[in-house]
Amino acid sequence: MGKIRHVSFDLWMTLIRSHPSFKTKRAALFRSFFSLEAFAPEKVEAVFRETDVLINNMNEITGRNVHTFEMYLLCLHLLGIDIKSVHPDKLEEFYSLSEALFFQYAPLHLYEDTTTLLAALQEQGITTNLLSNTGFIQGRTLRKLMAEWGWDALFAFQLYSDETGYSKPDAQMFNRMLDKAASLHTDLLSTEVWHLGDNQLADVQGAQRLGITATLTDIVHNPLNKLLNERCLCLT
Repeated sequence: MGKIRHVSFDLWMTLIRSHPSFKTKRAALFRSFFSLEAFAPEKVEAVFRETDVLINNMNEITGRNVHTFEMYLLCLHLLGIDIKSVHPDKLEEFYSLSEALFFQYAPLHLYEDTTTLLAALQEQGITTNLLSNTGFIQGRTLRKLMAEWGWDALFAFQLYSDETGYSKPDAQMFNRMLDKAASLHTDLLSTEVWHLGDNQLADVQGAQRLGITATLTDIVHNPLNKLLNERCLCLT
């Protein structure tokens, strides 16, 4: 790997993970909000999980982004509910309630030293960004989270699939990242951009197709903080 001038990060399971209680609480909220008491809480949670996996796979295959509200409607459909009876305002109302729950059971940092590492990159003149596919949790909510943690000041920019209309590994997502990164540096080469993420297809292969340096992260075998220290920071 040559000199790195810009580092791009995936978000989920690269920098953060869900609160252990959040998904169960969200399913319970969905069950109550849409009057789904006829279904066991475990059934509603399983439908959420099935929808999340299905849509994530679809987005990776097509390179597009299925909207959160469409995911809610799919959940209802899988539970046998006639979605024609659902008013669009109800979907926005539920999202607002879900967002409040998200901050009540906020995600957890995968690494205790992430803030220090991001600040150290910034101090060395290495710019950074977030490049994340979204599903049930939209970019607008994640931006609020980044601001609450103070991470928004450490990232030069954030790109989310529900805002761009494209999902990794589609080239459109990575090209947008490259264009924004290039505006921060003179004559930036794609090989001087390093993308880090936990998904071999979406993060590594997607980035490498455009000549971007990419590495698969894993909290056990290939931890992000170790990679950054070895290749960029050399902190003790």
